[in-house]
This record gives sequence, structure tokens and C-alpha cells, in this order.
Amino acid sequence: MKLWNYQRLNRIIAAFILLSALAVVALFFSKNYLQPNFAIYDLNEGWDISLNGVKQSSTSLLDSNVGVIGAGDVITISRTIPDFGLDSPCVCTTSIHAMIDAYLDDTLIYSFGRDYLFAEKTVPKKTNYFPLGQDYAGKKLTIVLSGSRRDTFTGVSPVTVGERNDLLSSQIIKNRYNILAGMFLIILGQVLMVLSPYMIVYHNNDYRLFFSGLVSLLFGIYTYSFYGLIDFICDNPNVNTICEYSSLYNIPTAILGYLMSVYHGKLKKVFRLLFCGNIGVFLTVFFLCVMGKYRIFEFTVLLHGMAMSEAVFSTIVIVTDEFKKRKEKGHWVFTSGNVFSIGLISFMALSLVDIVRYNYAKYFGSGGEPASTIDGFVLGSIFLVSSLLISYILYIIYNSDLDSMQNKIASLAYTDPLTGLANRARCEQVMDMLSQEHIAYTIISLDLNKLKEVNDTLGHHEGDRLLQGFATILSDSFMDANLVGRMGGDEFLVIMTEERALNTTRRIHDLYSMINDWNRKEQMFQYSASYGYAYSYEVPTGSAQEVYMLADNRMYEMKKEHHNGRYKGVVKNA
Repeated sequence: MKLWNYQRLNRIIAAFILLSALAVVALFFSKNYLQPNFAIYDLNEGWDISLNGVKQSSTSLLDSNVGVIGAGDVITISRTIPDFGLDSPCVCTTSIHAMIDAYLDDTLIYSFGRDYLFAEKTVPKKTNYFPLGQDYAGKKLTIVLSGSRRDTFTGVSPVTVGERNDLLSSQIIKNRYNILAGMFLIILGQVLMVLSPYMIVYHNNDYRLFFSGLVSLLFGIYTYSFYGLIDFICDNPNVNTICEYSSLYNIPTAILGYLMSVYHGKLKKVFRLLFCGNIGVFLTVFFLCVMGKYRIFEFTVLLHGMAMSEAVFSTIVIVTDEFKKRKEKGHWVFTSGNVFSIGLISFMALSLVDIVRYNYAKYFGSGGEPASTIDGFVLGSIFLVSSLLISYILYIIYNSDLDSMQNKIASLAYTDPLTGLANRARCEQVMDMLSQEHIAYTIISLDLNKLKEVNDTLGHHEGDRLLQGFATILSDSFMDANLVGRMGGDEFLVIMTEERALNTTRRIHDLYSMINDWNRKEQMFQYSASYGYAYSYEVPTGSAQEVYMLADNRMYEMKKEHHNGRYKGVVKNA
């Protein structure tokens, strides 16, 4: 069975281009339609910043340089709030695995994270929104960030003030590229994974479409969760954190799964070993986290180390394999694997840059972790997924051509060239298959009468026309048969299974009726046939060949009656 054809492929490519164009247009005009109605104020300067009671020299949140905050460390930032002229001002700031308490003068107006700490759970990353009230002007805003674990975070997130709806709109505008990219990756991943069972079942356990979809889905989920968009959508920071770390841990595994499904031989075994190793690491981490002995974020350094080493190793293996193929063929050959290799290497390079940038910003940058982004990862994700699609389309085109060629060869091998029916080899092959299955079936053996006389008196051209005409009659009479074939010379065979095997006598009378219709129009000769049929239950312990022999013997008995002139059939003899 073939999944695609060229016409359908063109439609898919056209639809993909159209959707991409619509996404670009939506991205271009999104800023015009999502402008807030009121001003949004950045409060990043003029703060008093202290770490564990020690005042810091910097007054800018963008350059706080407070270092790595661990369990028990406390950062306090405070400043006087000016009059913004807003009716219901709201503060927006992000806390990264830290507890946050906000005070207006000495009154607690917002708190988050302590319930997670008391329950011995990971305090999730959270974009916090809390109102200032209407009499905020001139009051002192104090925000206290408390570390919940070792290496909780570095730096202090920016603080903005505005109407809540305007702040939400501002977040959408700020993350519109990531929203569209993540949406594209998630939807595409779901579509590919829905289509993948067909490829697994009907195309020799081809898992590349499944892993392509899984890679795309994990890319989209990680993009959304890194920027807090899952929490933004469902207002559940815990789900956002689970999605972030689960997708991050399994992206390398999904890519290794794709490599495992693409390559063969020793490389397949190597990638399978790495794939199983990654699954083992994730299950171990998951077990330790469920048992409460560790927190999932404590394995981030291990994950980064594994991802970087596997990326370098995979790159070396892929490049080496490409050069090996070039050496064998003597020139470069553009294949679907080349497209995938380019996309994968580009993604790994961009992701490695992001890993280095992230760790530098977290441990050495003055702005700390809030200044880190994954722009390279998002760009590389789209590039890799696009290369996966192009690679897969090229793979399908190649295999469609190969399948078409193989089908033509098989057709030549199993088709009688004169009548277009199945030949003897195909008939015997089907009977062998029936012998191995426990199903009910009927075999009809037919012999075309007077073929030798037509050949001797009218010539072989008319004899061939007799054979071709009878083949057409058989095909039309037994359109739903499992097999209609020519065993050779003037011998034909019909096989029907299950419900098709019922009412065989009536079906043969229909055959005779059609023969009579053809005879009324034929001027040169008359069609006539002898037949015999047998049911599989008549030879309960025998093979299909034995059932065929029983039908063939009955056919010869009828043929003898034809020759002796005792058979009174409804068909004229030639």
C-alpha cells in the first residue's frame, strides 16, 4: 500500500506554504492589534537592593549582580511608587523557583510559593501579578525573594506596572514570536503523531514519522513552558514547571529515537543504546523525584552535560557517515538524509550556543538568569522540524518510486501476459497462504473447451482472442473473488474465501448466463467451459492444493461428459 502520491504531495506542500504565509502575516500585524490602551511603566531603576540584609551597590534590577541565590538566601528590593495616573495599577514580575512576598509600606499585599515549600515540593517559576490599589502613590513597595533550594536563581527579574489587561496584552506582544512558533510546533507534532500509526503498521515499522512528531511536540511544549506561557494559558505554574523539565529531559531522547529509526546496521545499534540509556536516566530521575529524595531541577547540569556530549557525538557520527557515503559513491549524493543532517547539526549548534549563553548568564552575567533566552533553540527547532518535513517528503517520493518499480516487477512476475489474470505462480502462492490459515474457502477449477480446435481451424490469433474474452467473462462474473487466475493453457482458477464462498452454484449459473450473452454477439466461435468446485471443509486436514485437486477432478468428470455428449448445459460448445 502506498500512503502518498505526487498529486496529494503537491497539495500538502501547497497547504503547508499557505499556512506558513498566514502565520507570517499574523506575526507581522500582531503588534498593531495587541497594543495596550494605557501606558506600561518599567520600574527597573532606583531600587534599594539588599542580599541577606547587606545593601548592594547597584540600584538597577537589570544589573543587580547578586550572584547565585541558594536555600535560605533572601533578596529584598524596595522603592517609592510614583503616581502613574492609573485607576487600578498592577505589578508584574517573575519569580524563578523562589518564594515571593510583596508589601506596600508594611502591609502584605501578595505572597506565593510558601505552600509549595511547606509541602516539600518544587516552587515553580511564576509570572506574578498583584494589584497596588488606588492609594498607592508615595507608598513604599517592597518585594522579598527567598531561595527555596540550592542554586535557586541568579539576578532579579524586571518589574513593570500597568493595568492588568494591558500587562497581559504586553506579555502576548512580547512573546508573540514564541507563541506562534510553539503553536506551530505543537500542532504539527500532534498531526504527525496521529498519522504515524499508518506508517508503523503498513510501512515496515517505520517510526520516523512518530519521532518527528514527538520531537516537534516536545519543542513546542518546552518553548511555551520556558517562557511561562503554559502558566499564562491555564494559570497553573506547577503544570508549567512539569512540562518544562519533562520536555527538556526528553528532547534528546526523541532525537535519538529518530536517528535510531533512520540509520541501519551498527549506527542503529549505537543510537538504540543511547536511546535506551536516556530513557533509563529519565526514569531514574523521575523515581528519585517521586520518592522525594531530589528535585528535578537538581539534575539540570547532568542533562546539559549529556545533551552536549550526545550532540557532539551524533554530529561526528553523522558527518563521518556522510563522508563515508561520498567516498563509496565517488561524489556527493543529495538525499533525504542530507537534509535531515543539515537541520540536526544546525539545531544542535544553536542549542549548544543557548546552553552556553544560559549558564554564562546564570553564573557570570550581572543580569542573572532573567536575562537568558532560548532564541537559538526556538530558531533551531523550527529549522530542524522543517528539515524533518522536507527529509520525510523526499523519503516518501523515493520510496514511492521504489514501490512503483517493485509493483511493476511483481506484476510482471505474477501476471499472465495474455489475459491479465494472475498466473500459475501467483495461484500457487495464494493456495500456499490458504493452507496456513484457518478460514473457509472455495476453489473453482475451469477448463475452456475447444481451444485447440479454434487454434487449428481459425488460427492462434483467434485462439488468443478466445482466451482473452473468457478471462474478461471470468473477471466480470467473479468481481469480488479473492483470486481469478490462469493456471496455463486452457485451465483457469477462481478462489473465494469466507462469505464470498457462499452460493457457489448460483455464481456459476451467473457465469453461464454471461457466457450466453457473449455467444449471441460472437461470430467466429462460441464460448464453452467445464468446471468443478470444492469447499475447504471437504478436505478438513488437507492443503489448498488438495482442495484444488478435488475441484480439478470434478472438472475433468464434467469435461468427459462434454466429450461423450451426455452433458446438457446451458452453454453452447464451440
